[in-house]
Amino acid sequence: MIQISKHSLREQMQLKRRNLSMIDVSVLSKLIDKQLKADPLFNECENLGTYMAFDNEPSLSIPKNKRILLPKIHNEKLTFHLNENKFKKNKFGIEEPVNDDIFPINDIHLILIPLIAFNIDLYRIGYGGGYYDKTLEHISKISAGPKLWGIGYDFQMVDINFQDKFDIRLDKVITEKNIYV
Repeated sequence: MIQISKHSLREQMQLKRRNLSMIDVSVLSKLIDKQLKADPLFNECENLGTYMAFDNEPSLSIPKNKRILLPKIHNEKLTFHLNENKFKKNKFGIEEPVNDDIFPINDIHLILIPLIAFNIDLYRIGYGGGYYDKTLEHISKISAGPKLWGIGYDFQMVDINFQDKFDIRLDKVITEKNIYV
């Protein structure tokens, strides 16, 4: 694998994603939805942690039979809250739930995590704040905790060794073309 700084890789991949048209994002998101809905674990899970699409991230259509839990930044980590369709933008411009009632993370069955890049070893690069890593570091070591799936586009897969010891490994990454396990 090639070595490159996370910062450089993040900038390159954000630019590629920002260059997607709205039509591209819509078409690719629907293909990712199709991949998700074909997975038994996704279909069986009741408590689903997901995200509010931002900056051309895949926009997912989640079935109504799921309890949707959305992340909110709190003390440099993420907490998950029931989606009540009331939002306000955080310091990064990402919509977060207004609801302050924290849902226990161990009661979430599956968490869908956006990414800027990922590698074949299933490590991801996000926006650089480490919020998901800090929040989920203890969860990734517990077999009974939620499954962690990255959601992204196939072009975001890179043959680069960028992970650090504090980065969490995903259980799976789903793109419009592939499911990486």
